[in-house]
Formats: sequence, structure tokens, C-alpha cells
Amino acid sequence: MRPLFLTLVLAAAAFAQDDAVFRTGVSLVRVDVEVRDASGQIVTGLKKEDFRVLDQGAPVAITDFNFEEDPLDLILLFDISGPMKGKLLKLVRAVELGFHELKPGDRVCVMAGPFQAFQILAFTPNMDKVNEAILIDVLKQKFAGQFVLESAATAAAARFHGEPKSHRRRAVLSIEDKSEGRPGGEAVAIRALWDADAALAELVLGGGSAKGGISGQTGGSVVMAGAEPGPAFMEAVQGLRRRYTLYYAQPGGAAGSERKLEVSVAGKPGLKVRARSGYVVPK
Repeated sequence: MRPLFLTLVLAAAAFAQDDAVFRTGVSLVRVDVEVRDASGQIVTGLKKEDFRVLDQGAPVAITDFNFEEDPLDLILLFDISGPMKGKLLKLVRAVELGFHELKPGDRVCVMAGPFQAFQILAFTPNMDKVNEAILIDVLKQKFAGQFVLESAATAAAARFHGEPKSHRRRAVLSIEDKSEGRPGGEAVAIRALWDADAALAELVLGGGSAKGGISGQTGGSVVMAGAEPGPAFMEAVQGLRRRYTLYYAQPGGAAGSERKLEVSVAGKPGLKVRARSGYVVPK
């Protein structure tokens, strides 16, 4: 779930293809929600009345609702730790196949790192440039050390700052083997992603493991790639894109404070709801 603080425009809001124009008005919280059935298929056809949202434990009235495949601002975050070096061919194949799930209007940024992630390619809608950055620039990096998701995800979240707010959904897709833990780092990463209005999803290659704490708290998922990472990549991107969007009036809170969120679907047992568990009140 990615709350994005928008504005209830006094007149009509004007949206360009890439950037939204916001005028002064009443703050809304935007919540992106993925719903799957027991077989793992994305559920469509739900109505506003099916959803229940709690902000700090109190129910809020959903003022607007839609189900659209909004374009993505997607950071591809590559684990370049030592164990990943022998899995490069499968990793590249996964990304190339996953490009079929990326669509016109999407923008992709490429980052990499075993610890403090760094940018390799700035946000671009040009998928040829993205492919080139992965095939050449990512693969030529020095692969060493252990991947620390908490630090890498925090750096990826910081990359969103300075990017104009738009109608695109923000997400980080970490392509990793397995992650070393960092004491206290998970809470820092979760807050950073909440503050950036971004979900984290993890694509785990080759029998690795993932805790799923950061992805679960930010509305993302953990996808185990197995022997064929390409379809898993596509599944991860599809899950970030095909979501319900709910809006409600922000109930208050001090700037910079954290507020807890809970989203559920009433009267439809067996559905799995994936949504972020909180947000940071904007300053």
C-alpha cells in the first residue's frame, strides 16, 4: 500500500502524461492495494464498499476508488554481492523477459550494491537504455561482500526524493540472492519507503531466502524465482501494477509522524490483501 498525499482540488485537477499538477486544497491519502485469491490470482471486480480502511485504528470513509494499471516509477535494485556472480545469466534473462510487463509510460531507474546502493542509470522511459545499463554497467561491477537489503532499500527510497510527484505508482524491485541482516535497519528502511510513497518487492533467485519484513510492511511481495526467474520477474512487476487505489481525507497528525494503516476486504474470506501498514505525514 502506498499512501500518496494528493490534493482535493478546488477546481479540477490537471494531469499531464507524466506529472500531476496539484492545487491548494484538502489533503487526501492515497492507498494502493493488491488483492489475490487462494490460488494466487489477482482479484478484480471489487467495489469501494468491499474495502475497510483503519487509520490509527479508526475507520475512515473512502472518498474515491478505482482499479487501474497506472504507470510505474520503478527502481530495479540489483544485488551485486559475491554469491550473485554465478547467477548473472539467469538474472539478465529474468530482466529481459520481465520487460514484457513494462509498458509505455513506465520509467525505470537502475541501482546496484551489496550494501549502500548506488545509481547506475537515472529514471528513463527508454527500455533500450535500461537493457544496456543492465547488460553492460551492472555486469561489469565488482561482485563482493554480502547483500544488506535494509541499507540498499533505504538508499533506493532516498532516490525518489527530488522526483516530481505524479500519478505513477512508485516501487522498488530488489533482485537478490539472500540478505544479511542489519540491526535496526529494517525500521529505518520501512520509514524511508513510507516517506517516499514506495513499495518494495523482492525477487529471490536460486534458492536464497528473504525475511519479507520490509516488503510486507510497504505493500510489496516476496517472489521466489526458482529455476526460471523470468516469469517470476513478470509476476512481481504485475503485482506492483495491478492494484486498487483508495483515497480518503487525511485525519491529521503532526508533520513527520508515523500513522498506522490497516486495509481489509469485508465479507470475502480467503482473499489475501497486500497493502502498506503505515505512512509518514508529509512536512
